[in-house]
Amino acid sequence: MKPYVVAVFNQKGGISKTTTSTNLAVCLAAAGRSVIVIDLDSQGDSTKSLGIDPAIKKGIYDLFIGGAEIADVLIPTQFNNVRILPSTYSLAGIEIKLSELKDSQRTLVNILAHSDLDSDFVIIDCPPALGILPINALAASNAVIIPVTATPYANDGLLRTLPSIKYIQESLNKGLLLQGVLFTINDRNKTNRKINELIRSRLGGTVYRSEIPRDTMVIEAASARLPVCIYAPKSPGALAHLDFTLEFMDRHRDIARRINVEIEATPNRDSIIQVLHQWRDTQSTTVDKPTDARVREGGAKLDRLLYGDHTPLERAHMALVHFFIEHRAWLLALIVLLFVTTGLLLTVGFSSLRSFFNF
Repeated sequence: MKPYVVAVFNQKGGISKTTTSTNLAVCLAAAGRSVIVIDLDSQGDSTKSLGIDPAIKKGIYDLFIGGAEIADVLIPTQFNNVRILPSTYSLAGIEIKLSELKDSQRTLVNILAHSDLDSDFVIIDCPPALGILPINALAASNAVIIPVTATPYANDGLLRTLPSIKYIQESLNKGLLLQGVLFTINDRNKTNRKINELIRSRLGGTVYRSEIPRDTMVIEAASARLPVCIYAPKSPGALAHLDFTLEFMDRHRDIARRINVEIEATPNRDSIIQVLHQWRDTQSTTVDKPTDARVREGGAKLDRLLYGDHTPLERAHMALVHFFIEHRAWLLALIVLLFVTTGLLLTVGFSSLRSFFNF
């Protein structure tokens, strides 16, 4: 049976495509499934997170140009049942190389079709923007997952991404399924909740019930170059990724049933957590514990991606505005208090002036 190929794609950057890809991979593996990760991002973050140095000689670039076979490039990772077709630094120049090839948009389709992958799942970590690499990924996939953050900026990215997926469905891959939209880096303020509700009202059951919260442990794990499900299995971010994986597996089983294919039942959640803890224990002596400065730098970078270049004071001002929008009774009470206080001050002021002139 061929593997189920899933692209993790959004045209906007900085919305946790790599975090989603790597944590989904290790959770599936902890559930006893065999997984191959394809890192199509030239930054190589999935490659690094799974313990592989992107300075290696051969990677996915060599497959695209016909310079290697999959057996030469596919690397086992430090986590059982997880292998990777890694990104290398040379991948940054692939656009020009692929433009010289015939039928370049289906290069990955041809590679996977002529390879015995011996895997349950293939997860493709896509770069942002609709370039030749994401097109290849979507053309080769059975399904696509769209990570999205509930901010106005990311909502714009989603609105650009959905038509791109429709274009691929109509032109290159009629069988491509939108497996789901996943909320990531989820802050629960008023604006985010409104955008969340708007997207859910438009896309209905396509949006996963699971939501990945904004969790500083995810930032720390990324700095340590590990999936958060391995770095801190009990953290809110890790547990949310596990819940998403279970929901993903249930959806996969439902999709398979429609074509009369029976998939192995989703394993018990506690058994998966136990495996993740075992892998965490094996990493305890080698984990590069990030410094506080690295974590703060990662948090600041995340803030810029989510909120642009607004200063903390500007964000605090917006938070205050959101609070009063949500709690109008408090706003009314504040206005009444200001009027009463102003009236008392004016009364005291006039009394003082009258006493002064009478004196």
